[in-house]
Amino acid sequence: MLINKESQIKSLKKNQELLEGKIKFLQDTCKRAGAQIKKLESELKEATAWKEDEVEKFRNRLRDSAPYEKRLAND
Repeated sequence: MLINKESQIKSLKKNQELLEGKIKFLQDTCKRAGAQIKKLESELKEATAWKEDEVEKFRNRLRDSAPYEKRLAND
């Protein structure tokens, strides 16, 4: 009976160590994922700002350029 209890305790300690290892792995993975998400959000923000700037430049060029028909007549 004593041997059975000792083996159960040993087994439970081993399971506890395995579970603690899995918890640590998952915590580390979540930290890395969180950092990656922040990086991607930053890149998305930069890309959106760049796109808006480029669209504004394009609109300004269209507004400031001569109409297509006038350009054809000048050629």
